[in-house]
Parts: sequence; structure tokens; C-alpha cells
Amino acid sequence: MAQDNRQAWEVHLDASELGGLHRVGTLYRHDMRTDLAACFAYDADWLKSGLAFMLDPRLELWRGEQHPPVDYPAFGVFMDSAPDRWGRVLMERREAATAHREQRRMRKQQEIDFLLGVFDQTRMGALRFRDIRGGPFLDDSPHAAPPVTNLRELAYISRRVEEPGVENLPEYERWLAMLVAPGSSLGGARPKANFVDTDGRLWIAKFPARDDRYDVGAWEFVLHQLAQRAGIRVPPARLDALSERYRTFCVSRFDRMGEVRRMYASAMTLLERRDGQDGGSYLDLAEFISDQGARGHVAEDLAQLFRRLLFNILVGNRDDHFRNHGFIREASGWRLAPAFDVNPSLSKQDHAIAVNEQSTIGDVTLALETAELYRLTRAQAQAMLQEVRGVVADWQEVAQHFGLTGVEVARMQGVMQT
Repeated sequence: MAQDNRQAWEVHLDASELGGLHRVGTLYRHDMRTDLAACFAYDADWLKSGLAFMLDPRLELWRGEQHPPVDYPAFGVFMDSAPDRWGRVLMERREAATAHREQRRMRKQQEIDFLLGVFDQTRMGALRFRDIRGGPFLDDSPHAAPPVTNLRELAYISRRVEEPGVENLPEYERWLAMLVAPGSSLGGARPKANFVDTDGRLWIAKFPARDDRYDVGAWEFVLHQLAQRAGIRVPPARLDALSERYRTFCVSRFDRMGEVRRMYASAMTLLERRDGQDGGSYLDLAEFISDQGARGHVAEDLAQLFRRLLFNILVGNRDDHFRNHGFIREASGWRLAPAFDVNPSLSKQDHAIAVNEQSTIGDVTLALETAELYRLTRAQAQAMLQEVRGVVADWQEVAQHFGLTGVEVARMQGVMQT
């Protein structure tokens, strides 16, 4: 029998509400199909444990190696814990700087490098990876999330590394090292970093970008405040002034309960979609909750999703694609995760996913027509709309309370529906 010389990594699930730390399978590098270690096999003991559930809708609960579709880079559940644009940019810049210093060619960063290069402390969700030959979880560092006292310096560095010619500065490699550890695990294109707050909890700081033309962080905080008042589940958040120009939106990690991890998967993964794929709607999310929601919480989560839909329409949060919705795994099924990345969309005219079966137009009338699919009566849906609309009507007052100027408010007049 031929020896298997592929690189392999143990995959562990570390979520106390799902039975604690368990090895759930093995991930293999599989260069012939994709540059990510896409080949996965469940652990036999996990399958027999009585705790097993499908980590990904494409990963059936049986022995043997399983592969994602040919045109997919990997199983979605693994990509959910890999970095998006900001984290990848940092990793690539770090490799470029190291290659320049060592006078060698830059190594191409493969998907597996991005996935396993994320620091274990801050990796999204509850999956953890370890070399099959032993050693600590990857990538292990006790300093991946700096204390809140370092935020001002990180905000400064995040601006500087976007400047032209910064790679020639002697501080450049040190700055990258300071950003890669706390920032590589996070999705999205904007600069951000994990940090540990004074209570020991893991938070995210979303810094202003170099080319911002308005106070993006402040507006995300305004919508966060409105969402909370409208009865939408959101994690704790605050607005920090760390630079002279614009402010930083800070939000608690909802995939953590103190130091305890929670199993997370994006709607993109659970609905078997991929980035850039057309189609899909809020009704797909509702159907998933109806079919696979945690026992005793289905009606609650459907109502919460409908409330979120109404709110997103009224505040113009149109970048509401499936990666911006997610779920937390509990023992009996999936719970709708708190709302996140809720921002007014100045450039998008339509929603990323349909508000009914096919229309992406932000019209609450279209949403109301689907109320029964969220297990709501028409009267309940109308009452919910009146409640949410009443909260959103105060958006200018809330914005001004948090220091947004008349020019900033005028910019949003065409976005908000009151």
C-alpha cells in the first residue's frame, strides 16, 4: 500500500455547549484538485460519539475522505474561519516584506496558508487546527489579541500601512507583525483588529480606512443603536475616538462567551452558496431556520429574521449578502446569530439578496406579503413594521447625539426610509 505523504491537520471542535473539545476529523492538503487542504475525513470516534452533526451541509456523516465541488475552493465551514480581503492583504504584505529582507522571491500564498495562518486565539467560531504530527493549535500565540490599551497605536498603524511607499520605512515589518496577529482572522475589506477588553472579552475594532470620505464607524454605531432599540439582537458595541478624523466602531465577538468558543457558520455555507453567486433571498434563510433551527427557538428566530429584514430595508443596509448573516450551533440545531455588519449603503440601489422570492428592491410592502413564511400573521407583521419604523424615524436625532454633522446627516437622507 502506498504511503500517504500528504500534509494533514487534525480538526477539533471546541464548544462547551456541544460537548467540549473533540477531534472531529482530519484535513488534507490536496494539490491535485485545489490549492486548499479541501479533502476532509470525519474521525471515527466522533461519528460514534452521539454528539456528531454535519459540520457543513456538503459533509455527510460517514467514514472516508470527502471533497468539495470542483469549482469550490474548500468546504464552506473551513472558509468561514479563513481571512477575507483585509487579513489576506496583511499576510501577503508580510510575506513580501520577509522575501525582500531575505533577498528571495516571494512565495505565493495558497488558500491553506491563509486558513492555517490565522491565530488560534482569534479564529472565528469553534474549529481549531493542529498538525497531525502533534504540537499546539495553529497558529498559536498568546498575544494574538492585544489589550484595549494598544488600540490607538493599532489605529495609527492601520492607516500608515495603506500609504504609498510605506514598505520602504524601517518600521514597516514591525507594523505588519503588530497587525497580522490581531487582524488576520477577520473578514471584510476594511482595516480591523481583535482586542481584549478590560473585562477579558474578545472584541473587534473596525478602524477608519485611508480613503474614507465620511465617518463610516460612527454610522455603523448609529445603525447598531437603532437596531437594538428596534428589538434586533446585536452584540454589545461602542464608538471610540482613536484618531483625529473619523471614529472606530468596536463590537463584542458574538462567537465567544467569555473565553468559551461557539460554533459559527455563515449563511453562505449553510445554504450551499458561494461568493458572487446570483440569486437567493431572505426566504431561503427562513426556510433553513424552519428546517434546521434549534428546538424551541424556531418561531423566535423567524420573527427575528423578519424584523431584521424590515430594518435593513428602512435603513438602507443593502450589502446584506449571505456572508453577512450567520448561525450559531446549539445541541439541537442552529440559532440565528446576532445581526452584524449593518451599514447604510450609499452606492448600492438594491439589496444583495431578494426580499421576497425574486425582487431585490427595498420595499417593505414586498416583505409584508411574505409574513406567513416567517410564521407571522399579517397583523403581527404590520405591528412589527410600525415598531421598527417608529425607531428608524429618530435616526437623525440619534446621529446628531453621536456627533454626526449636518453634512453627514444630509448624506444619508436618500438612504433612510421614514
